[in-house]
Amino acid sequence: MARSTVPIPPFTCFFLSLAYAMISESSVIATRHGTRAPAGGHPVSQQKGRHMTNVLIISGTNHGFAASAEVIGGFLSEDPAIDVTVTEDKSIFTSSSLADYDTCVLGSGFTRSERHDDGSVTYHSELTGDQEEGLFRFVAGGKGLVGVHGTGWWIGGKAADLLGGHANWHPPGLTFTVNVTDSLHPVMQGIDDFEVEDEIYMSAWDPGIHILASAQWAEKAHPMAWVKPYGQGRVFYTTLGHTSDTFTRPAMQQMMRQGALWAASGAAD
Repeated sequence: MARSTVPIPPFTCFFLSLAYAMISESSVIATRHGTRAPAGGHPVSQQKGRHMTNVLIISGTNHGFAASAEVIGGFLSEDPAIDVTVTEDKSIFTSSSLADYDTCVLGSGFTRSERHDDGSVTYHSELTGDQEEGLFRFVAGGKGLVGVHGTGWWIGGKAADLLGGHANWHPPGLTFTVNVTDSLHPVMQGIDDFEVEDEIYMSAWDPGIHILASAQWAEKAHPMAWVKPYGQGRVFYTTLGHTSDTFTRPAMQQMMRQGALWAASGAAD
């Protein structure tokens, strides 16, 4: 496994080229409306009807997303139109069972960072090359992606193309107002400006993205949520979500729920 050790860099917009690394096997916890599933198999679930939206949440310890994944899975499962599976098993990206899902929520990200006592940081690929390609094909083929927070951290190449942007610096966490910039978009309908304690990513983004929400820092607006097309699929990304507490806020839950349904509903317009 290739890896490099570098000092913590100042903010810059360049992309890193990361070596693909094989990840170790992890235990799987899959739930669909509270029903557990065995590792490597399909979740056990009652038939919910032909119009269910099947949402796959990729959990994991990277960026502390495991706790957030449980919270997200909980409130999404309360929607009778959504069937939820939560798993840490990223090999699903190379499995034929991936086709069972309409959209994927990814918060454990593409890149894992390891901070050392001497102030340096080592970066590792969180997904194998085959797993990344499986995700790219999934979305390009007409499915959806909901990217959360650390999914956009220190990425480049095809991952940044998929997501629509990236970040490699943020100020210390703080309480700030998330300003809705497009209240008519299906992801943001019914959501007013809201406060959150989180991180404001200093993002570099594709000018073609459609920004849905922003926050002010250093007298500049920074995007907090956006949407974009990818092939025949849809991508919704929010830079918010540093801790699971963010996802306990009603406005955030509504945005995530509407974002998952929008991403699952076909090619972006």
